[in-house]
Amino acid sequence: MKKLKADGMKVLKIFHLIFVMMWVVGVATLAIISALTYYSGDELYTALRLSRIVDDVLVIPGATLTVLTAIVYGVWTNWGFFKHRWITVKWIISLTIVLLGTFYFSPHLDNSLYIADTTRDAALTNAEVTDGIRISLIGGIAQGSALVFLVVISVLKPWKAKKK
Repeated sequence: MKKLKADGMKVLKIFHLIFVMMWVVGVATLAIISALTYYSGDELYTALRLSRIVDDVLVIPGATLTVLTAIVYGVWTNWGFFKHRWITVKWIISLTIVLLGTFYFSPHLDNSLYIADTTRDAALTNAEVTDGIRISLIGGIAQGSALVFLVVISVLKPWKAKKK
């Protein structure tokens, strides 16, 4: 398959980095929103609604487009998908974060948002909501740390190439 030339690689890298930034900033924002204290049901609802918007506008597109540009890297550059251990680690961690976000964290957010919308002040003491916010905070810190780790290994490119 034909490979990207130097200019194409630069454009790909620019877009990949923009999408990674969207993903990281979105996850960090979700963690910050989850770490705040809310004093009314309306504040809580607004924060959870804002979290849904951040997830929909930054995290989901950022993660999706990061994975898509990574696929372009794998197919149309010499980096490949599993040529180096650090790339394999990036794939495993990235896909784990995407799957956890999609099937674990996002449903908790949607459930908490629904409860806060329908019960307002009662949501402040609702166990499902408080657990959902705690899960978002822990998840945001864990995912954010993992994403920063991925940036670090992208720069350092540790571990030698796999044996052929």
